This record gives sequence, structure tokens and C-alpha cells, in this order.
Amino acid sequence: MIALLQAPQPERWEALIELNQHRLVFEEAQALVGEEEMDGERLALAARAAAAAGQVELAERWLGLSDGAAVELERARIYLSQDKLEQALAITLSPGEPPQPKHPERADGWMLPCRALARAGELERARPMLEVLVTRFPHDDEAPAALHILAQAAIARGDLEGARSWRERAQSAARWRALFDARRLQALESPGDPLPRFGLAALWLEVGEARSALKLLDALVTSSPELTRAHALRGDALRVLGELDGSLAAWSRALELDPELHAARFNRAVLFIGRERWEEAKSDLVRLVELEEAQRPPLLEAHLHLATALEALGDPEGARAARDRHAALGGKK
Repeated sequence: MIALLQAPQPERWEALIELNQHRLVFEEAQALVGEEEMDGERLALAARAAAAAGQVELAERWLGLSDGAAVELERARIYLSQDKLEQALAITLSPGEPPQPKHPERADGWMLPCRALARAGELERARPMLEVLVTRFPHDDEAPAALHILAQAAIARGDLEGARSWRERAQSAARWRALFDARRLQALESPGDPLPRFGLAALWLEVGEARSALKLLDALVTSSPELTRAHALRGDALRVLGELDGSLAAWSRALELDPELHAARFNRAVLFIGRERWEEAKSDLVRLVELEEAQRPPLLEAHLHLATALEALGDPEGARAARDRHAALGGKK
């Protein structure tokens, strides 16, 4: 676990806490609090680790050393652990109705008052804030719990179909988060191993967070330039972001390293067609349609793309043959 101590604060402490490594944060915080000036963010994380270690009084003393949103929300977290719901609500909600979080810029600014309201049996008051939370912070570590509470709220008001939908979303979010945390722990423990970071990038791209994926992939292709899949996935991320010149360069680099990356070749061919670079598209597609994989999706569509390229190059008979081959393999127009 020594490698866990190499990332910068406070991101490292937050990651360690989310991965249930409170003891490491607490041990380090004990040596730092009082010895150097610490902002509210780090003090709040230190206090959370102390409270998790059973040192609630120490956590409260540390919180007294600063102020701000993080500190205030950490106090609310302690109140919740002590079942002091009114105190937790008093410092997390703005005055008035309907309830609104005092710190809407943070996911826990929404979740902590919702937890207090849910525990008090006021699910319907919590519901609008929970719906905002899962929309604004869909991949936060609190999202699965928020979705679960929304399912409970739906059950309480007799909306069984809504409850089923929320429950399915909660299960999906929990599965994604479990994979994400497993990869993140691997990356923290083995910073020299590129595969966990590649896995994290793939997970970010899976949920449409192309910028987060690209940040990891940019670092990966610098530190591990021979990792072909990182170049290919980087091309996918850049395509999502509309940076097509970058996509083309990334897929081309991936194919230089491994000509058998068929998905990268297919993607590059489609991009060539979009740019009317017909000869280059034809070259890639001819290579693809000869593969056994081109007899079924997704590479089956390579036959149609080849027909488009051949037609543009003045080869209508070749285009017709490519379309016939596509139809013979069961493809649809």
C-alpha cells in the first residue's frame, strides 16, 4: 500500500477514503494536523478519517480549526452518525421550502440532507433533491445510494413501476462504481502498471465521460507509448469529443503498433469516407472484408462502406459485388 501515498493531496485522501482506506489517511493526518497549515478541505477529510477510526472527539477538534463548505458538511456527517437529524439538516439546508441544499456545488451537499430527511421518514421532501443529485453527479460515489433512496420513495407512494426503474438504475450504478473503484485501487497500488488506468479510461468512456477518459489516455500514451489499446481508445474518446483529426492520428498510431486492431481500422475507414479520402478508405476496408469477423456485426457493415468507396472511385461493379456480399451474409440495407 506504500504506493497509495504518492498521489497529491487532497485528491489522494479523498480517493483513499472512498476506497475504505481511512486508516492510512488518519495515520498521515495525525502527523500533519497542527504541524502545518491545512485548508478546510484537507481538515474535513482528516476529520472523516478520524471519525471512521472511532476518534469522533478528535475529529470535532480538527473541524474547529477551519470553516467553509467541506468543514460544515463534515460536521453534518458526524451529526448523522449520531442520529442528530435536526442539527444535520440545520447546517445543510438553506432556509425555506421546498428544501434546497446550502452547498449545491458539491454532491455531498445534496446527499447529506437527503440522508437526514430519508432517515426522518420524509422521503418525498428528499425526492426532488435526490433527482437533481443523480442528474448532476451521475457517477459520484453517492449516486447508487441516492438511486436506492429514490426507489424507496417510489415504493412509499405506491409507484411500483418507478421503483423498479430506480432500482435497476441503482444496481447498474453500483456495478459500474464497483468496477471503477477496483480499477482505481489497482492504479493507486501499482502506479507503474498502465492497465488499471486503461481500465479506468474505458469505464469513463463507457458512461460518456470522454474528457475524463482522455485525460487518463493522454497520460498513458506518454508514459506507455507502446500500449496499442490506449492509442485506439484515445481515438474513440477524441471522436466522441468531435476532435476528428486527433482521432485519425490516434487510430493510425494504434494500427502502426498492431495492424490487427480491426475496430480501429474500421473506425478509421469510416472517417476516411466522411472526408472523401476514398483510396485510403478502400485500402482499409478491403483488408477488413477479407476477415472472418466481417461476416457478422459490427464488421459486417464494412462491405457497405466498401461499396460506397468503390462507387466514388468509379467502380460500380465492385460496389454492386460488395453490396451483394453484404446481403448474402444477412446484412440489412
